Amino acid sequence: MKNYEKVKLRDIASFTFGFHTSEIEKEGVIYLQARNFNEDGQFLKNVDYFIAKDKTKEDHILKDGDILLVGKGMRFFAHCYKKEMGEAVASSIFYVIKTNREAVLPDYLTCILNHTKSHNYFNSIGAGSSIPSIRKNELADFEINLPSLQVQHKIVEMYDLHNKEIQLLEQLKEKKQVRFNQLINEITK
Repeated sequence: MKNYEKVKLRDIASFTFGFHTSEIEKEGVIYLQARNFNEDGQFLKNVDYFIAKDKTKEDHILKDGDILLVGKGMRFFAHCYKKEMGEAVASSIFYVIKTNREAVLPDYLTCILNHTKSHNYFNSIGAGSSIPSIRKNELADFEINLPSLQVQHKIVEMYDLHNKEIQLLEQLKEKKQVRFNQLINEITK
């Protein structure tokens, strides 16, 4: 007996393209680009592009729980926007996905979109072109297993713990590298 329903993304979410502008400012609304995230979709807090508030429409301003999915390029990842990041707009490299929250948690869908199987799917549909991209109808047809909201919540908790552990391991790796370099420098003086 399966404890989930297989659904297409179009049945549980809506999606639009991010906002395109060439009018970059030094302050204002954050203009999120792919370079503001690592390969796992974690926000790097390296924001240096902004747009003037009056140069964007209110519906382009991200809402808490909107999912950003890179729609073209060599690396696909998803990120669930949180309002704590500050008022932001997604650049046109992203799809902005808004979920039906009665059916799917935004963080759960982000977890699924960041899974290796999903990356393999997106890479396969973008194969053959010089710049791989996900077409809107292919995104709409993307299938996911949808368990109950309670199970989704547990998966999100596990995903968050997994990401925290990876960050801690990366920090440990960096500290060990620094210490090793210090030892070698002392020896080779």
